[in-house]
Amino acid sequence: MARVETTTTPALTPATAIVAHWRFDAAVLAVAAVLIRLPAFFAGRSLVFDDGVFASSALAMRAGEVPFRDIFSSQGPVFLPLVWVGDLIGFRTLDAPRLVAVAAGVLLTVAVYACARRLTTRANALLAAGLVTTSGSILWVTGPVNADGPSLALSVLAVACALRYRDEPRLRTAIWVGLAAGGAGSIKALAVPAVVIAGLIVLVAHRRVRDAGVAAGTAVAVYVLAALPFGIARVWDQSYTYHHDSRRANTRWGAVEKILGTLWDRDVMVMVALGLAAIAFAVRFVRRRRAGVPGDRALAVVVAGLVVWIALVVALLVWEPAMWRAHIAHLVPPLALLASLRPAPWSLLAVGGVVVAAFFVSNNSSILWPDGYTGPEAALVHHLQQFPADAQIISDDPGWVWRSGHRPPGDFADPSYQRIDQGRITPASVVKAARGRQVCGVIVSSPEHFGRFRGLPQALGDEGFHAVRYGTNITLYERDPCAPR
Repeated sequence: MARVETTTTPALTPATAIVAHWRFDAAVLAVAAVLIRLPAFFAGRSLVFDDGVFASSALAMRAGEVPFRDIFSSQGPVFLPLVWVGDLIGFRTLDAPRLVAVAAGVLLTVAVYACARRLTTRANALLAAGLVTTSGSILWVTGPVNADGPSLALSVLAVACALRYRDEPRLRTAIWVGLAAGGAGSIKALAVPAVVIAGLIVLVAHRRVRDAGVAAGTAVAVYVLAALPFGIARVWDQSYTYHHDSRRANTRWGAVEKILGTLWDRDVMVMVALGLAAIAFAVRFVRRRRAGVPGDRALAVVVAGLVVWIALVVALLVWEPAMWRAHIAHLVPPLALLASLRPAPWSLLAVGGVVVAAFFVSNNSSILWPDGYTGPEAALVHHLQQFPADAQIISDDPGWVWRSGHRPPGDFADPSYQRIDQGRITPASVVKAARGRQVCGVIVSSPEHFGRFRGLPQALGDEGFHAVRYGTNITLYERDPCAPR
C-alpha cells in the first residue's frame, strides 16, 4: 500500500509521522481498550459458548492435561498455549483465562493505530483505532475467551509491520512480519486475508524477493514449531479437518445476510463512519474533476488494498461451513481503516455518532455491561459450587461448570455439536467418561448437544446418577455420594 497524503495536512516523513506522539497515543488507546473490556473480564457468567470452552481448557491445562492429546483443541497450535500464558499471568484466578482476550483487544487497537499512522494523519489514525476498539464485533471476541481476538490482533500486527517495512525496508522487519503472520495463522485460518495483504506489501514494496521469502518462511516455521510438540497429525485433524467436515450452518446467501445483519447490529458506528466517508469522498472527487485536479494515485492504491482485504474476508466467511457472528470481527479493521483514510468532516462525524450512539449501546449492552446468571442457571451454578473442590462435571455447556469453579475432563472441555455430528462424542464416550472417579455430574441442556442422546439418561442411571432438574431445559445427573478422592 502507498502512503496517503491529505490535501489539508503537509506530508510527513516516515520518521516524524510515526514517532511523533506515537507512545502517548498508544498508551491512551491501550488504557481505553482495557477499561471498556473490564466489565466483560469480570462478568459472573460465561458470555458465549466459546468463553466456557476455552476457560475450561485453561482449567484442564492447570491440571496438567495437554492440548490436542488430552484436550480437544479446535483452534491452531498457538492458541491454547497463549491462553495458558494469560492464565498464568492472571494468577490462575477464575477470570484469568480471559486475560488473553483483553490483551488481544489492546494489541489490536494499537496495531490498527500503527497501520493508520502509516497511511494517514494522526487524527485519522486515532479515529480508526477508536472505531475498532469500541466495535461490538471486536468486543465480543476480545472480552470473552475467544480465538478470533488473538488471531485478528496478530494478523493486523503483521500488516502494521509490513507497512513499516514499506517505509523502512529491513530484513529484521520482514522477520517480524513473518512472526506475526505465522502466529495469526497458527490460531485461525480466518487470519489468512490479512496475512496475504501483509505478504503482498512486503513483496511489492521494494521487490526484494529474499525478504519476502524470509517472511513467508518464518510464518511457516512458526506453525511447524508450534504444532510439533502436540503432533502435527493431531493438530491438523482437530484444527482443520474438524472444521472442514462440519455441516454448513448457513447457505451462501444466508452467510451474506448474517454478515450484513451483524455489521448493522454490532458495528453501526463503523458503518456510519464508512458511509459518511464515502459521501465526503464522492463530493471531493466531483470537485477535483471539475477543477481539473488529477486523481490521487497513492490514495487509490491504499483503497484498492483495503477493498481486496475486505473481499478476501467476505469470500472466506461465505465459503466457511460453520460461520458464526464472532468471525465477522475480521472485517472490522479494514472497514475502519477505509473509513478513516479520508473521513467526513469532524462535525459531521460527531453528529452521526450522537445519532447512532443510543442504537449502538442498546444493541451491545450485553457485552458492555454483562449480567450474571439468574433463575435456573444461577441455581445450577450455586449447586455445583457445593461439590468437592476437585470434582469434575461433564456438561454440554461448560460455562456453568467453569463459573462454579470446576472443570470437565479435558476431552469434554469442547462439547460442540460438530463433534457429536462427526462421532467424536457419543453416548458411549459420555458414559465412559462419567465412570471416572472424579466425575460427580453430567449436565444435559441442549437438543443440539447431549439432548440428542436418547439413551443417555438410562445409561447414567445405571451408573448411579440421579436426575435433578433446573427449569424446563437443564437436567443435572448427579452422583451421590460424590467422593473424587
